[in-house]
Amino acid sequence: MTHYTIDKPRHGSQDWLNVRWRNADGLARISASVAAAVYDKHSYTTGGDLAVELLADRAPEPKEQNAAMDRGNRLEPFIRQWATELFELPITEPVVMYCYDEPGVRLIATLDGLSDTGPVEIKTTSVRWTGELPEQWYWQGVQQALCANAGAVEWIVFDSSLQLYRHTQKVTSDEKRMHIESCREFLADIDAGIIPFGVMVKAEHAAYMHPKSDDTVAFLDSQGAELVRELHNTRKRIGQLENIESELKGRIGLLLGDAAIGIYEDSEIVSWKNQTRKSFDQKRFEQEHPALADKFRKEINIRVMKTKGDKK
Repeated sequence: MTHYTIDKPRHGSQDWLNVRWRNADGLARISASVAAAVYDKHSYTTGGDLAVELLADRAPEPKEQNAAMDRGNRLEPFIRQWATELFELPITEPVVMYCYDEPGVRLIATLDGLSDTGPVEIKTTSVRWTGELPEQWYWQGVQQALCANAGAVEWIVFDSSLQLYRHTQKVTSDEKRMHIESCREFLADIDAGIIPFGVMVKAEHAAYMHPKSDDTVAFLDSQGAELVRELHNTRKRIGQLENIESELKGRIGLLLGDAAIGIYEDSEIVSWKNQTRKSFDQKRFEQEHPALADKFRKEINIRVMKTKGDKK
């Protein structure tokens, strides 16, 4: 097993994403922030998301920050200083990333801070801190402790009460070993070029890995043909259910008439109210400002999947 550090590129940059995605040998590795996805316990990244990202032939690209990410990045330096004073816990910002490698396992962690006791993770959250780590944070902490070769992670949490809290997560060697073996199993399939067993794959995953079609033909086996039949039949059922939904709404609408609310046994069970929506009149805009419309028009390449009936 090997613990080592590498220089940390600017956080969120393409270079930073590149080193999190592959190690120096070009092999996929798992970063601490998505460690919980290995167990499908991450709030924003599924096991399928992680698998497809690691299987892709290109590194992820920088994404526009949402409000929560922007808030965290802006507050992090101030929280680091506040925690240093409030908890008498000197915290420095690492200029390196922490890595752990052993045969079949490649892990990496970006630490928000480092103290005399080990890694420090800073979180800002819009909910109240309960004193218990969510599973997503728990697995992130396990991997951070593993990569930094530490026995604990100090969590500094700024919550909706505008208070700062400190939580110490002690990480045992058994927890580290369990995480290592789980990542080894996940990465074994990634190294073999396949989706890990039990991971849900969605249409957007396949489109991400194979964005453009060519003129070739794929010869499906019986299992593939069965998947096509199942897709075809599922689409038929969806269409049937949409028709049923429309009929039920029609019947209820006739019962309500002009009424906005339907009552049964003194309880409201349905409403049918007017709502105002604003929409952009693209057709009129193109007619009145054709040059401007053409300037802002962009071509998007997508792959559309169509079934040809229940053919055997």
